Amino acid sequence: MSNILFWSPFAGSGSTSSAVISAYAMALQYRTRILLVNTGPAESGIEASLPSIESGHTDSLFRFEEGGWDAAERLHISGSLNKHNLRDYTKPLLQERLDLLTGRINRMERSQKEHVDTLKALLNVANEYYDLVLLDVDRDGLDAAALLAQADYVVVNLTQNMRDLELFFEQIRPERLSNQNMHVVINKYDPQARATVNNIRRRFRYKGSISILPYTTGFLDAANRRDTAAYLQLEGLSDSRDPRKGSMAASMAELARLIMDGAGMRTVLKRLERGA
Repeated sequence: MSNILFWSPFAGSGSTSSAVISAYAMALQYRTRILLVNTGPAESGIEASLPSIESGHTDSLFRFEEGGWDAAERLHISGSLNKHNLRDYTKPLLQERLDLLTGRINRMERSQKEHVDTLKALLNVANEYYDLVLLDVDRDGLDAAALLAQADYVVVNLTQNMRDLELFFEQIRPERLSNQNMHVVINKYDPQARATVNNIRRRFRYKGSISILPYTTGFLDAANRRDTAAYLQLEGLSDSRDPRKGSMAASMAELARLIMDGAGMRTVLKRLERGA
């Protein structure tokens, strides 16, 4: 029902981590079906911190048995892509809540237009089955402009780097995002730094949706072990009624709520729960 894009105009701003964290946070806290899509090569981006796919050797030019993006592309080209067979080529991360569409394995040359055509077809089909489709802008994958054009909601990832903040709020936002619904995440957040959320709001007169994801050693270690799935499930299932302010658990809960509200999904879920 909604395509949510995780994007940053700056390298190293935590866009990929934000996508994975948000996917687990929303899937754990809300009764909703989510598809997380890697728009770049397999094993890169959002896949890099998750358990490795069991794909055997990936050094050949073309493999027919792969899943993920390549399978969706083959089905689209053959005219047989639909909501029933798409899910056959995804990897379940949380049963009936969160699936992953892995990135490209084949290194066959495709034009940008062919990739965009596949993206459009994929999103049309995915939205027939999933409530939310989350996409991460991989710098080796689809062009950011093509992804931004398909997004219903954009999660912009920034850090407390003041030069980047100035560039984003004073130039990039008015030029590229003036007509899009968006949420700002400040990643690797240090509460002792001068660039607090309140100071950022005041400095740039920003009244929109904003939240933080703190720098967390546990998450970094889990990502290095490719074990973020287990880490995020433990954090996401912790007691949200009494979270440590500024903790990963509290930040996950807030981020999930704000994105769900921004995408209009909490209203939809409440209607469904009432049987409307």
